[in-house]
Amino acid sequence: MAARKSRRKTTRRRSPKTFNIGSLAESALIANAVTQGFFDVSLQDFLMSTTGGTRGQITGRELLSGITGGSFGTQYTERRAQIGGGSTYSSVGQPFGQQVRENLSNNGASMIGQLILIPAGFKVFNKLTRKPRSTLNNALKMSGLPMKV
Repeated sequence: MAARKSRRKTTRRRSPKTFNIGSLAESALIANAVTQGFFDVSLQDFLMSTTGGTRGQITGRELLSGITGGSFGTQYTERRAQIGGGSTYSSVGQPFGQQVRENLSNNGASMIGQLILIPAGFKVFNKLTRKPRSTLNNALKMSGLPMKV
């Protein structure tokens, strides 16, 4: 049997990776709906809060602090001064699981509605705006920006 001639390998051309702004917006809205449903706080406050949430709200900082054994959390001890001296300590708030359950009972229906309607709305929006988005994407491609709309 005759030996095969090896073919010279050609490099494949790949289109550069692009960043889709529409997908980012859809993901952010879905993440906001989830944090609102479970933790009763917006996505921005969940990620950027430096003081922790108010009563019933749970922030990312509190979650990390609770995991690592810090002082933040949904349940804490409050000191109250008594008349005539001394003080009493009482537990304020609820444990994490109960607080999440309460937040879901208050915000769960809204969260589920948003989780259904946001992707459907983006799908309809993308179909209706296909032509102008295509034109804009071609202009972005010609400018060299690695983005899509």
